Amino acid sequence: MLALGAMSGEERKEIEAFIETLPDPSGARRFLDKLEDLQRARAVAGDSLLLSRLLTIAAYSPFLAETLLRHPEYIDWLKRESGRDLGRTKSVEQLSEDLARFSATMIESDERARLAGFKRRELLRIYLRDCLGIATLSEVTEELSSLADVILTDALSQAYREAVNRHGAPQSRDERGRIVPSEFGIVALGKLGCRELNYASDIDLLFLYSGKGETAGENRRPESVIDNKAFFTDVARRIVQMIGGNLGDGPVYRIDLRLRPYGRDGDLVWEVGRAADYYRGQAQNWERQALIRARASAGSDAVVARFLDSLRDAIFQPEALPNTLSEVRRAKEKIDRKAASRTGGFNVKLGPGGIREIEFIAQALQLAHGGQEPWVRSAQTLIVLARLAEKGYLSEAERSRLSSAYTFLRTVEHRLQMEQGVQTHSLPLARELLEVVARRSGYQTARDPVADFCRDVETHTANVRAVYNRVFVEEASVEKIEDEPRERADRTAREMDDETERLIGQAAAALARVKAPRPDDKPPPPGGATGVEPVIAEALAPVIDPIRSLRNFIAWAESLATYDFSRLHAQGHTFSKLLSDGLPTFLKRLMPVMGSQYVSHILISRPMLADVLAETGTRRTKSDLLRLMRGAIEEAGGVASKTDCLRRMWYRLILEISHRDLAGGRETTPGASADRLRENNQEQTALAEVSLDLALEIALESLGLRGLPPSALPFAIMGLGRLGHTGMDYGSDLDLLVIFDEKAGWPPPALEEWAQGEAARGPGSPQEFYARLTAQLVRALSAVTREGFLYRIDLRLRPDGKSGPTAPSLGGLLSYLESRASAWEHSAYLKAREVAGDPEFGARARMAICDSVFEAAARNETLRQDLSAMRARLEKEKARGSRQNIKWGRGGMTDVYFVTRYLQLRDRVYFPPERGTTRLIEHLGEGGHLDSVSTRVLLEGYVFLRRLDHWLRLLLDRPGPDLPASQVALREVTRAMGFASAEEFEQAYARHTSAVRGVYEKVMGE
Repeated sequence: MLALGAMSGEERKEIEAFIETLPDPSGARRFLDKLEDLQRARAVAGDSLLLSRLLTIAAYSPFLAETLLRHPEYIDWLKRESGRDLGRTKSVEQLSEDLARFSATMIESDERARLAGFKRRELLRIYLRDCLGIATLSEVTEELSSLADVILTDALSQAYREAVNRHGAPQSRDERGRIVPSEFGIVALGKLGCRELNYASDIDLLFLYSGKGETAGENRRPESVIDNKAFFTDVARRIVQMIGGNLGDGPVYRIDLRLRPYGRDGDLVWEVGRAADYYRGQAQNWERQALIRARASAGSDAVVARFLDSLRDAIFQPEALPNTLSEVRRAKEKIDRKAASRTGGFNVKLGPGGIREIEFIAQALQLAHGGQEPWVRSAQTLIVLARLAEKGYLSEAERSRLSSAYTFLRTVEHRLQMEQGVQTHSLPLARELLEVVARRSGYQTARDPVADFCRDVETHTANVRAVYNRVFVEEASVEKIEDEPRERADRTAREMDDETERLIGQAAAALARVKAPRPDDKPPPPGGATGVEPVIAEALAPVIDPIRSLRNFIAWAESLATYDFSRLHAQGHTFSKLLSDGLPTFLKRLMPVMGSQYVSHILISRPMLADVLAETGTRRTKSDLLRLMRGAIEEAGGVASKTDCLRRMWYRLILEISHRDLAGGRETTPGASADRLRENNQEQTALAEVSLDLALEIALESLGLRGLPPSALPFAIMGLGRLGHTGMDYGSDLDLLVIFDEKAGWPPPALEEWAQGEAARGPGSPQEFYARLTAQLVRALSAVTREGFLYRIDLRLRPDGKSGPTAPSLGGLLSYLESRASAWEHSAYLKAREVAGDPEFGARARMAICDSVFEAAARNETLRQDLSAMRARLEKEKARGSRQNIKWGRGGMTDVYFVTRYLQLRDRVYFPPERGTTRLIEHLGEGGHLDSVSTRVLLEGYVFLRRLDHWLRLLLDRPGPDLPASQVALREVTRAMGFASAEEFEQAYARHTSAVRGVYEKVMGE
C-alpha cells in the first residue's frame, strides 16, 4: 500500500491497527491507496486525527469516500470543521451562514451544482458525527432536516428574485382593501415535516401563497403583470428545477408533490384558504393524517401557520371517528400488499415490524386521542411515543420497545443508504454484504456479527409487531390502554393467588435471563431459577399490589437482559454484585418500587438505574443535590453532552426520592403522612431549583457565555404554581416567569466583554436577550433527548399570556398587574418566588409583585365576585360537574386555593417565611382571617386531597385530577393511604370535599 509506505514503521503500525477496528477495513485501505494518487496521503498522514476520520468515513460509506476523492478541497474543509467543536449540532442559522460562504466560492457554478455541492460537503460532517457516535439519531435527523430547509430557502430566494425581476412583486388586498405584499410558504410533510429526514429521503412539499391578486409589473410595464397564482407557479417550478432537476450526480433532493390537494392532478401552488377548504371538506383521512407532520420549511411562516391553524380541528377532532384505527390499518395493509411484491432482503422500513409500523402506531393513536389531549400532537416520532406513554395510551414497556426499535431500524436504514447514497431500505441477501451492514451498525466486535445482528432485527421487529397488533387488531384499544385488565377487579382471591404464582415464575425466568455472573467462591442459589422464586415471594410481602409489581419487574428484567453482564462483572460493577451476592436484599428494595407506574417507567427504560437501590440513603439537602448534579456535568464537553448528563443524574436523584417515599410503606396517621409528604415536596422542589440553576448555566453557555454565573445578570426567574409554593410533586410542571431589571442599564457589565463571533450575535435589547436565554433554558429542561426530559415548562402566566413578551421587565410587569391583570391573575402572582438569577433582584421583585397585587386588589370593589365567577368557570370547564375531580371539582383543592388567595388579597396578608398551602392556612388562622373551625376543616381537607393527589401521581400509569375509574387502581390508592377498604375511603372523600365546599361557600358567599 503506497500511502503507508511513506510513513514511519510506528505510524504504519498505528494506522494498520486502527484500520482493523473499522467495519470495512478493505474499503478504508482502497481509499488510502486512491488518496496517494491524489498526492494527499503524505500531507494527511501528518495529522493522525484527520486521517482517522477520513478512514472512518471511507469504512462506513464508499459513496462519501468517492466524494472526498472527487473533491479533495473538502478534506481541507473537514480538517477545519474537526478543529472546531464537532459535537455541536448546527442550527439553521449556522447552516445558512455556511451556505453563503460556500456560495461565494462558487460564483461561476450552476445553481443546482452549488446547492448539490454544499449538501454533499455537509453530509461528510453529519455522517462522521453519526458514525463516531457523537450525535444521537434525533440530532442527525434534525440536522439533515435543517440542511434541507436551508437549501429550500436559498432556492426560493433565487426563484422569487428572478420572478420579481420579470413581473414585479406579487400583491393582494387585505380585509380593509389595502394593498399588501402576497407571500409564499413551503410546507414540509413526511420525514422533512417531522424533522426526521434520512440521508437519502425524498422531500414531500406543498406550495402555498397568501392571497389572490396580481404583480406590480416590472418597471410598471402592463404587459409584465400576471396574477399571483401564475407568479407563484413560476416560482415553484423554478424551485423544483433547481433542487429536483437531474445533474450528472442526480438531483439535490428528489421532490415529491403528490401530497398536494388532488395529487398529481392538482395545481402546483395553492391559495391558503382554498387549500384549507379542500382538507376540511374533500380530503381523505390518509391525507389529513399526512398533515400531522406538516410544518413551515421555507418562505413565510405566517402563511403556513394560517393554513395549519385553520385545520387543527379537522386533523385532531374533539371526538375521534369510530373507524379511525381501522382506516389507518387499511392504509398500512395497502402498503403491505405493494411491499410484498418486492424482491430482496428484509425491508426495514416497510417490512412487518418495520419503521412504517412504528410511525403508524404513533399517528393512529394521535388521531384517536389528539383532539382531547393536545400534548400528544407533536410531529417527531420519539417525542410522540414518549408523550403517548405519559398519557397512558402506550405502556412504558411498549414505549421503550418501540423507541429502541425505531432507533435501531433507523440507524440500519442510514447505514444502508450511505453505502452508495441511494434510497434503499432492504437488507442485502449475500452474507458478506450483510456482514458489512452489521459491522457498520455496531456489531464489528461481535464473534458472529451477522447472527447477532439478525437476532436483534428479529427481536425489535417482533416487539413492534406485537404493539401494532395490540393497537390495530384488537380494535377495543381505541380507549385508554390499561396495564391490567379491568376484569381483575372481579376475580376471586384464589384466581389472584394463581396469577401471582404464575407471575412469580415468569419473574424468576426473566431474572435468570439476565445471566449476572457470581463470584467463583459463591455457590449459585439452589434450584436455579426455581430457587429464586421464594426470594421473590418474600419480597412481595409489603407491596401494595403484587401483580402490578411483578408485571413491571418482568418488563424491567427483560430490559436489563440486553446488557452485557460478563463485562460489568469483570469491571466490578455494583449492579453485578447486587444480582449475585445481595439479591434478597435488593429484591426487597426493588419490589415496592415496582408498584409505582411512575418509577417503573423510569426503570424499564433505564434498567441500570436500579443500582440506586443498593442503599436506602437519607434525604438530601439542596446543597447536596447541587454538588451531585454539578459534578455530573462538569466533565461534559458541550451543551448537548451537559444536557444529557443533567438528565442522567436527575433520574438517579428522582429515583432516590421516590424509593424513600415508597420504602416508607403505607401511610399510618394523617399527621405523620402530612409530614412525610411535606418533606418529599420540599426535596422535589429543591431538585427542581437545582435543575433550573444548572440548566440556566447550560443556556448561557449555548449563547456563548460559558462560565458566566446567572447571578451576575440583572434578572430573575420567578417560580409560580407549585414551584413558587415549594410543593413540587411527581410530574409537576415548572410554572416560570422571567423578568429583568430595566433600571440596571444595558448591557450590564457582565456582558460587556461578550465574545463577538459565531457563537454570539451581541446582546441586542434586554427583552431580546432574555427571550433568547429563556428559549435555551426551556430547551435544556424540556427537550426530549436520548436521556429523556426533565420538566414541562409553562410560561403562560406572563403578562398577556402567549401574546406577551417572553421576558418582560419588572416595570412592565408591575404596570400590567396594576392596570390590566384580572383578579384571577392577581391570585396566581401571589405565589411568585425567586428561584434563579440574581437573588437580590429576585427578592425585590417578589415584594414589588406582592405590593402591586395588593394595591390592585384594594381598588377592586368586585374582588370576591370576580374570583367566584372564575372558580365557577373552572369547575364547569375542568371538572364538568364531576365530584370525582380532586383538583377542579366541588370541594377540591382549587376551592382551598381560592379561599386562601381571596383572604390574602382582601386583608393584604403576606406569606409566612415557610411557603406552602398548609402553612398558609395555619397563618391565616393565627392572624384571625379565618375562624378556627374553618382553619381545621381546610387543613384536614387539603392534606387529605394532597395525599390523594400524591399517590395518584406515584402509583398510576396516567395520573390526573380525577379519581380512577378502575376499581383495581382505586383499591391500590386507598391501601397506600392507609384505608381498610374502598368504601371507607369514599366516605372520607365525601366528608372532606363537602366540608371544604362548605368553607368555600361561607367565605366566598359573604
